[in-house]
Amino acid sequence: MNGYADYVFNLEKTTDEFYFLESLLRSLRSNPRPIDGQIKKGSFSTYQHANRSYKVQYRVASGQVAVFNIEPQKKLQMHRDKLEKPGLYNVKKNSKGIWSISAKVDKVATSHAAVNGMLNNLTKATWLMGSHVEHAYGKNIGQYTLFHNPSGGGASDFWESTRDKMGFSTAVTKQFSQVLTQTQAAGNKTKWVAHSQGGLIFTEAVRYALNSGSSTALHQLRLNGARHPDKGSVLDNHKVSFHGNANNIWRSKKLMERAGINILAVRIHDYDVVGNLIGGNTSSLRKLVGSVAYLPHIISGTISQSPHTTMQSQKEWDKQMRNGPGVGRSTTQQAFEKTVKIIDNYLA
Repeated sequence: MNGYADYVFNLEKTTDEFYFLESLLRSLRSNPRPIDGQIKKGSFSTYQHANRSYKVQYRVASGQVAVFNIEPQKKLQMHRDKLEKPGLYNVKKNSKGIWSISAKVDKVATSHAAVNGMLNNLTKATWLMGSHVEHAYGKNIGQYTLFHNPSGGGASDFWESTRDKMGFSTAVTKQFSQVLTQTQAAGNKTKWVAHSQGGLIFTEAVRYALNSGSSTALHQLRLNGARHPDKGSVLDNHKVSFHGNANNIWRSKKLMERAGINILAVRIHDYDVVGNLIGGNTSSLRKLVGSVAYLPHIISGTISQSPHTTMQSQKEWDKQMRNGPGVGRSTTQQAFEKTVKIIDNYLA
């Protein structure tokens, strides 16, 4: 098992359903290509096998079964998700280099922090945002604080994102805004990573803070903090890197400037539909068409081949598309890549 699968496996040891996970994994030793298993469409080596409680994704190569993803079945995960609440967690890297929760906390006391996007349960968010923190600020970081944005399912998360994008502050955003103001008041200088929907939460939380705790854009004759008396220093102990963000950076920059927050980086994969199309952060026809072409890899692809889930350079991602677990490129995507290459050669 790779790092993430091993992490999930160890967490599940404390649950009542662990027996079913152990049985599922043990069955792969003798029969890695079960009749009732599924091979990823378009792939010759990536499989998915499931039972009543879990599904595992793995790759069969060189005489080995390499498990790279373990997930509870939808019904079990939805039951667990309903129990999760927004909150702060201290996350530390263990001796194996895997991010795990150290404790639930009531304030940010670390120099690095993160807020996750949609469809992330606490287990996934802990690992995923740890990888984003490392990408943004270095592999030597040993701990960070996670503001967990729990998932209510795809439709619920999308509706929550839409409200924040339209300026109707959601409950989770109001709570996060309090985290920002309390951390500011404590004098803790914090470098954040906001991923996907987390970018919307971060931006709307800043707007909410600039409006003195009001969702109304025009509050006390200060349009989104434009005439705030402490303009430029309201939240100046914070810095942020946006990754695959659903918020529009042009608009976000103005709000961050008014709050005194320095945007350290904006990282959006060339074919990330969330950052490019939903966030409206590009006018490049190549990126827009490519984002639509590679949307299936975000919806149902593997983590390593998704252009949105983790942060990878275009070169690293291309290597995963060719040799990593997953389906690789479809016929449509291959045609798109050939067209891009022809245009690049012509322009050169």
